[in-house]
Amino acid sequence: MPTTLRSFLSYCLLCGLLLTGAAQAQGNAPLSELKLFKTQPPGQGLWRMELISSDDPRMTLGAAAMGQAALCMDVAKQVSKNTPADNPQCTPKILRNTDTQAEVEVSCKDGTSSRMLMTRESEKSYLMDTTISKDGQPRNFKVRYTHAGACKGDAMVQFDKNSPMCKQMDPTRMLAGCARLPEASRAACEQQIKGMAASCQ
Repeated sequence: MPTTLRSFLSYCLLCGLLLTGAAQAQGNAPLSELKLFKTQPPGQGLWRMELISSDDPRMTLGAAAMGQAALCMDVAKQVSKNTPADNPQCTPKILRNTDTQAEVEVSCKDGTSSRMLMTRESEKSYLMDTTISKDGQPRNFKVRYTHAGACKGDAMVQFDKNSPMCKQMDPTRMLAGCARLPEASRAACEQQIKGMAASCQ
């Protein structure tokens, strides 16, 4: 998978996993209890991802190369549940908590820090304004998540069958990449690749 696609997908997945509410905030309170999510929890169904703006050229190129894509929150939540909780890689901290906005700062053990401002635009739409910093280089981007109904498969990321991503996807090569992962992660990687390929059919 090209670097531009990996860059855009990794950032969108980070935001999406936060939206599932599966991560733990300060005081071990789930982020799903944020006031923003009281009336319309976003941790279910398929949510279309749309890059609104970015100061990172890789993300802009990645979004264009990927085409229309959506995040299955049901699968994302399950992935989060399967992540060991006794050694979390990232720690979120709530900075703002209102009915229409939530601001969360996330610090990770690899030195990455991010600040996300989540705004509810409607009952079925959220805007994520995110700044991620690593190695002293901040990157800002805005992604809109819009509810698009039920998930269409078992893949966390699902594509429109006519999208550029589907036209250039090589499942065999991508599965070969899974084989280089630790055995504990290999099966999950293969399942996601097969699910992504199935969403393109």
